Amino acid sequence: MKIAILGAGALGSVIGAELHTAGHDVVLLDLNEAHLSAIRAEGLRVDWDDRTDYLKIPAMRPDQAPQVDLVILLTKTMHTDAALQGIAPLIDAGACVMTLQNGLGNVERLRARVPDGQVLFGCTMTPGDLRGPGHVASHGMAYTPFDALDANGAAAELAAELDGVQLTWTEAAAAQVWKKAAFNCARTATAVLGAGTVGAIAEYVGAGLARDIAAEVLAVGAAEGVTGDIAAVEQQIDFALREHTGHKPSMLQDVEAGRRTEIEALNGYVERIGETRGIAVPMNRLLAALVRMREAQG
Repeated sequence: MKIAILGAGALGSVIGAELHTAGHDVVLLDLNEAHLSAIRAEGLRVDWDDRTDYLKIPAMRPDQAPQVDLVILLTKTMHTDAALQGIAPLIDAGACVMTLQNGLGNVERLRARVPDGQVLFGCTMTPGDLRGPGHVASHGMAYTPFDALDANGAAAELAAELDGVQLTWTEAAAAQVWKKAAFNCARTATAVLGAGTVGAIAEYVGAGLARDIAAEVLAVGAAEGVTGDIAAVEQQIDFALREHTGHKPSMLQDVEAGRRTEIEALNGYVERIGETRGIAVPMNRLLAALVRMREAQG
């Protein structure tokens, strides 16, 4: 299958490498010229747990992309519309688009520019670190559940071919998206406001408050028709607070670098939908407001 990774940063490059290694025809699309140049010159360097690969994968700007069967979207959520506008000719020619972006509301953003029959969605627990231009790393196990929006569209036919080791086609994809969002809502905004690592959250905030934040998220998800497993999210929170103490969440890294955060696709989204559904989400509402204030000061 011909696949384009749109947003080939750390995570996009790792997923592109996995699909390339599995035998798919992959092209990496990004705006980072240093990263693209390094890949074109030396290949994409990927440090896995057991080896290092140098992969000759085509890398270019989105406006240079060839026609593909599938575009996997991994840009920041606030860049979705511009990214899709940049590949409009591919979409018009029939390319399906799969969002694996963080947060919530990604399907709605896709539907503004992509026909329902060409939309796939999911999330990924694939770890990815950018070590330098053309150099990424991944460690541990990866899991990427996905589904097609329209069971009778072109995307559903393509899903059957994609289903495998790298990507897992499942009707539970929507629940997995909300589960990951609940975990991230409990962790990332808290890290921003405390300017600390996951270990600092464990020390000063604790698992109880983090669990309460996640429970609000899943309550909104249930009102949207997606049932989440709060026990599984609580286990994930407990594990992260215990084992990932040195990790600095990406939202804190964004604030420190003066970049916009994805707060509107996480706690901010929960706040908006909670209000629409008549569900009180005081913790997520407060976190979203404070992160917006922090952004404005930066």
